[in-house]
Amino acid sequence: MTSRAALATLAVAVLCAAALAAVVARYSPPPAAEVARGGETAFATGLHRREMVPGRGSQRWTGTRAVFFFRDLPGGPTDVEVRLRGHRTSVLVAIDGVVAGTIDPGRTTLVALLPTAQAGDHAVELRTDGFDAGDGRRLGALVDSVTVRAKPAARPSLRLLALFVVPTALVATAALLAGLPAAAALATALEASLGQALLLWPQGLVHSPYATRLAVLLGAGALGGLLFARWRERRLAGTGPWAFAAFLAAVLVQVVAGTSPLMVVSDEVFHANNLGRVTGGEWFLTSVTQHARPFHFPYGVSFYALLVPWLWAGIDAVALVRGAAAVSGLTASLGLFALLAPTGPARAGLAVILLQLLPGAFDPYSFGNLSNVFGQSMTTLFFCWWAGPGSAERSRAESERGFIPRERKPPGGWPAGAVLLALGCLGHFSSLVVLAVLVAALWVVRGREGPGRLRVVAVACGLGLAALYYARFVPLMVEQLPRLLEGGGQGRGVSRGTLDVLRLQFLGILGQWGLPAVVLAVVGRPRWRASPLDRDLVAYWAAGAVLALPAVFTPVDVRYLYALTVPLAAAGGAALVKLREGGRGGAVAAALLLGAQAAWGLRGLVEAVAHRYR
Repeated sequence: MTSRAALATLAVAVLCAAALAAVVARYSPPPAAEVARGGETAFATGLHRREMVPGRGSQRWTGTRAVFFFRDLPGGPTDVEVRLRGHRTSVLVAIDGVVAGTIDPGRTTLVALLPTAQAGDHAVELRTDGFDAGDGRRLGALVDSVTVRAKPAARPSLRLLALFVVPTALVATAALLAGLPAAAALATALEASLGQALLLWPQGLVHSPYATRLAVLLGAGALGGLLFARWRERRLAGTGPWAFAAFLAAVLVQVVAGTSPLMVVSDEVFHANNLGRVTGGEWFLTSVTQHARPFHFPYGVSFYALLVPWLWAGIDAVALVRGAAAVSGLTASLGLFALLAPTGPARAGLAVILLQLLPGAFDPYSFGNLSNVFGQSMTTLFFCWWAGPGSAERSRAESERGFIPRERKPPGGWPAGAVLLALGCLGHFSSLVVLAVLVAALWVVRGREGPGRLRVVAVACGLGLAALYYARFVPLMVEQLPRLLEGGGQGRGVSRGTLDVLRLQFLGILGQWGLPAVVLAVVGRPRWRASPLDRDLVAYWAAGAVLALPAVFTPVDVRYLYALTVPLAAAGGAALVKLREGGRGGAVAAALLLGAQAAWGLRGLVEAVAHRYR
């Protein structure tokens, strides 16, 4: 690519980012830290953890002092409205250090003007004596909202402009250096900038400190994508551009959307509390299901055990569990790309992109199944280790030279496989069940040749470690085995007939995967005789079919549809490449199916981030 084309691409990306900054600054809603709608974390410090109250939604208490920060506000007369409830002592409200008034018990609202009409940053502080909650917390008041209303900005501030322009320029530059054509690099940069605008639009988050953190996250994603692309390009020529596209897509969904303060996460406090329990030395956890008659089951600890040092370092527990789940999801996506890259970089890249567009692959972030996200990520990485990108590269290279393909030892040897298997089994109980069935299926498809000594050692060590942990819970599990005869059921619902449960499973497939993804999976389904990788993918599907049986005939559902998003994405990527290579009609079909799945996935993403649990 000529330097002129690169400069033109960069210039257009920067101009579009500046235009988006101007639109968001002028037309986005007034900045509002409103607990009922989520997003208050973007503005506030000094709040206790979110509480999900049945029938009343979410609520958050202040401590004795809480501060709400508002950035890059336009000049002119500006109203500040503070709405509180539940306080037992008077709450003093100060704006930029100047006392604006108090909200006494029995009153809920205070409206005041900013003491200065200058443009820039402002802080609203709440101070109160509070009361003892009886659980070690000192509670101040329940926050309904802290809202700032000003005249729309005529233009974005220089800082806000930089927060849009710099990340977009970094993404465009990294995309060009990774080898993407000018048009693709521009589209990638605009995708990141548009995602940034959409995440900062609701409730005026563009005026929160989160706007800076988001810009830094996008810039880091661009640099990380470039490093990943360069690494993959050195391993296998031609994979760099697709590696960058896959990396950025995974960052935008798994990390940026997955950690957005706008998203209300149902069980984030549950996991933060579990992390605290493990940090305090409580290593054998249990939990209950959401059935009408709950099951009491063992809860793995590997997710939390890995985070203990970070908690000791002073990182907030809620932010830590959410961030760790996001990083594990990103890592699993990159592992999937590395696994599929030798079969074609386009297939690998499209598979990872398609994975981000499956609602069932992102919903666990919103539902708060964060340890399950970790367990699924370790399951994916173990499968990638077993199938082995190294073995595929070696076989391909030797076949091209006329040699009989030979299997290369799995990457990292048996210790890597054992660690991934143990982490997955100990991450979440459903991951234990999925991995046990998956390992059996992978073993069977190896046939007479067997899995090889290294894989046998890895499986023995990994499952052995898991068995040592779960052995403590054998009496608990045996006690509940007779309940498997209760029949199929879903969550809090009562037992249902087989046909009703089958209908629910079918609806789950459509809702969690999407009809376009199902069609692509059928077109790109793995062939038994095609390659060792295809046989391993067949084994993955077979494991899912086995796991579907207890979901239909017993109350147990180990979220097998979530587990199957990995072979589904692999099949979808293969289908898109196959259709594209099948002439104009196939290329049109591929574009339509991918576009339809993108619309379905983005709809689910918006629902999860901006609407669920409101």
